[in-house]
Amino acid sequence: MQENYLITLESTIITDDDKDTLSLTTTGSFYIKDNKYYICYKESSATGFNGSMTTVKVWDNGASITRYGKHHSSLIIEKGVMNICNYETVAGTMLLDINGIDINHTLSEKGGEINMSYTINSSGLLISENTIKMNIKEL
Repeated sequence: MQENYLITLESTIITDDDKDTLSLTTTGSFYIKDNKYYICYKESSATGFNGSMTTVKVWDNGASITRYGKHHSSLIIEKGVMNICNYETVAGTMLLDINGIDINHTLSEKGGEINMSYTINSSGLLISENTIKMNIKEL
């Protein structure tokens, strides 16, 4: 993987009255294939998934976030759509309902920004409200 892009990511998770924000700056790859944008980067100990690789695929009204490694997960976020996704943890695999609230991007051949908001539910119960903001810039 040629890491020729600077990727900054800010993820906010709201659960009940608790709000956690994680910021990550790393290098990775960015490319376009079949009218979809791909952002790939290595996870670090800051995210708790050290040694894993994450690929974000973005299209007009949606995105998928797939983590490869010890704890595999794949989330699909599409505006106005509920997707059932697998999420692996140390305790085992969970089925989660991912409800896309909004997704927009300004991606082009040279990078850009992505903003996503979604909720995570399990068995009909709200687990969290989430936002992800990514900026991709050529080095």
